[in-house]
Amino acid sequence: MPHETDNHVEFKDRKGMLIAFGILQILLGTFCAFLLGTMLLAMVASQALQGASATTMTARTMVPALLMYSALAVWFIWMGIGSLKARRWARALLLVTSWLWLISGIIGLAFALWALPEMYGHFDEGGQVPKGVVAFIQYITLGFMAFFYVLVPASFVLFYGSKHVKATCEHRDPQVRWTDACPLPVLGVSVMAATAAAWLPTMGLYGWALPWFGRVINGTAGATVAMLFALLLAYVAWGAYRLRPAAWWCATLLIIVWGGSTLMTFYRVGLAAFYEHMDFPAEQLEQVKSLAEMQSSTTMLLAGGWFMGALVYLAYVRRYFHAGTPAHNGAHRA
Repeated sequence: MPHETDNHVEFKDRKGMLIAFGILQILLGTFCAFLLGTMLLAMVASQALQGASATTMTARTMVPALLMYSALAVWFIWMGIGSLKARRWARALLLVTSWLWLISGIIGLAFALWALPEMYGHFDEGGQVPKGVVAFIQYITLGFMAFFYVLVPASFVLFYGSKHVKATCEHRDPQVRWTDACPLPVLGVSVMAATAAAWLPTMGLYGWALPWFGRVINGTAGATVAMLFALLLAYVAWGAYRLRPAAWWCATLLIIVWGGSTLMTFYRVGLAAFYEHMDFPAEQLEQVKSLAEMQSSTTMLLAGGWFMGALVYLAYVRRYFHAGTPAHNGAHRA
């Protein structure tokens, strides 16, 4: 049945679909929590079978994955509840993050289409693994990625980007929310910067190894650079939300410095040599190095494309950053 907003604009109430999508996200959060529990059980079992000394390195290298699944579980359940209640902040955050998820998923799927044939091609060398089995595993992997990295976020983008969903949330949640103060494209910058700032400290688990203009730094130097970047990214997250021009300039310079430094280092040193500085266990290091040697040029190409894409996006959102712009301006809401 058609409804009207306070501005007398007719729309179709999507409350039922908001509930359905909310349930879907709660299920995704539950699935992430299940994966988290599975990883923890695997670590405990490994400790029981191999001893604490053999598990220490494995546990350390698994911490980023554990943190990621923990964050995803909380995120999906929190967003699911927000969608169930038709909260406008949930719709804004879901639309922004779904776009980021979709773009990253498309890039990841493109990389997989390029890399998997060569990667899985090593499995059937010498005939140890039947080619049919290798092909089946490859198709399953690509199908999984296409579903979770492209189809799911695309459905979120289409749904939460609908004008009827937007109007439904504004009608059922008339209170002005904190997400209304920032244009959604800029909110995406803030979310990305905050995520990167939170992720950088995990580099300490890998000896603080960082690419730095043609060489690899680690230890105290790496920690200093990483924490400096984390602080600057935290400022970008805050300043972008407040539409501060200085935050835009800071984000642009960070992309140029980090992108140039990364590409220069990987070109001169190579990915395999970079991984040697990350304190991986010996067996895991050999696996990572072999994959890096196979896909070094492809990884560099994708990294360069990502940095260029980030600069293009920053150029696009530059119009929202003006000196004297009110911090709470709902005129740009999407």
